[in-house]
Amino acid sequence: MAKKTDEKDILLVRDEKTGQLGVVGELHKDGSPRTVPAKPEHSKDFMTFDRHGDAIDNFFKNFFRQYKDPSRFGFYRIAADQAEKLLDVMKELLKDPLANAELLAPHKVDTSAYEKAATEEQKNENQQATQTEKEMEKENNQPEKEQENASEKKGYQPIDESKIDWDKFEALYGLTRDDLVASKSLEKLLNYRKSEPLTVRVEVLGERHELGAKLELKKMPDGSVDFVPDFVRKEPRLDEPHKGYTFTEDDKKALRQTGNLGRVVNLIDKETGEIVPSFISIDRFTNKIEDTPANKVRITDKIGKTEINENERNLLKSGGYVRKEIELNNGRKFQTVLQVNAIDRSVEFVPRSAPIWQGEQRGQKRGQGENNTQGNGQEKKRNARQWTDGNGNIKPIGKWKGVKFSDQQKADYVAGKAIRLENIPDKEGKPATMYLKFDVKEGRPKRYSSNPDSGQVVAPSNESRTQVAVNNEGKTNEATKHIKEPLQQGQTAPANERQRERQQQGQRQQNRPKGPRA
Repeated sequence: MAKKTDEKDILLVRDEKTGQLGVVGELHKDGSPRTVPAKPEHSKDFMTFDRHGDAIDNFFKNFFRQYKDPSRFGFYRIAADQAEKLLDVMKELLKDPLANAELLAPHKVDTSAYEKAATEEQKNENQQATQTEKEMEKENNQPEKEQENASEKKGYQPIDESKIDWDKFEALYGLTRDDLVASKSLEKLLNYRKSEPLTVRVEVLGERHELGAKLELKKMPDGSVDFVPDFVRKEPRLDEPHKGYTFTEDDKKALRQTGNLGRVVNLIDKETGEIVPSFISIDRFTNKIEDTPANKVRITDKIGKTEINENERNLLKSGGYVRKEIELNNGRKFQTVLQVNAIDRSVEFVPRSAPIWQGEQRGQKRGQGENNTQGNGQEKKRNARQWTDGNGNIKPIGKWKGVKFSDQQKADYVAGKAIRLENIPDKEGKPATMYLKFDVKEGRPKRYSSNPDSGQVVAPSNESRTQVAVNNEGKTNEATKHIKEPLQQGQTAPANERQRERQQQGQRQQNRPKGPRA
């Protein structure tokens, strides 16, 4: 028997989160659907699909390609000529899809293949975008003359605006080209950067929803370009690893304080497996975590009319922040906090809305009160000036107690982090392993036997554990308690014959019976 060619179906779409039901109506130019209420009186607006044609296949390909969360929706097919009879039945069954799964099975559309294909396509797009970005970075790092020559050879150009489908853009996001121009976003987008914060209007189940987002243009495999939204998240996902790096509690605190991690960390390039030292920041609008390789960040030696000295540049390169008065070219002066922002790939003025500013203001008020009531206020100020500059930044030092710092230790110290030092003289002058960190409250560097940033006890290489406990902390070691001399590094027992005799003599006296003999 010949197969019918005029059989038509309609598509019911169910929001699996809310239970709302609709029927696919007309399609937008990009293939995304407009839905209409699942009621017989709206049947003239139902979109019908040839049961054996390609239209429904194309519909699902476009749907999974365009929608942010397509798996949230379930689709069911029913015969168009039976719609008025079946709609009420389907609505009842779909009130509890799990319980009625067997009855719904003949109607449910299996979309797993479309979802898989869309995921694979997105992966390919990301790979292509990553490659494009790497090529841009490589070109931007070339000397100016080489860039000119490379440009002539490769003909690098910004994104070709003529490849943008503006009708599709308006249908998907409720914005126009003029909106992008007005928000000063178009030029950024055409130069492979994200837009300014925008309010997009996305249609779901026939209703427009306004969402905050930043947009980005991506080159598609077919050579066209399309908009990719980065929607606002409720909060940054700091409990999830980022490119192989797990945030510590201190990292989370730093990101919440300034929006920047405050140090350079090693991230894993998912494409090459390469370990890349990088800065990390939070997009303050979308709450997305972003990163950029440390060697791609440019730190200038001047902002406006204000010089950024070498020590300050080193601090910024390590991820730390600098409090400084800046004078712009127009003569305006203001106090600010400078720090590298991974999204801008440059030094930013940390916004005054950031918690770090609030903490500073509270600290200033508290400090003023203390100075009015404590007699040693001036002494503390003098002490702080010895170790900090006029803006309150930690002054760099190159050594401590004769032990020289590495470049990384210098950068970590001025960034306010604890550094581990070997062979530092203890209170008895014997070499030991300890930590050094600037104490903000006391305005000076302090030594620690444990890492104050993590609470990890040094007992640094175990060789100093007994030495530090006995010489610095006044504790007792049974094997050496009668020696009466400072222990050397690594010493846990008498070191020579004289010390052994003294230890044995002390033990004999300790074990001698006390009180009158019977």
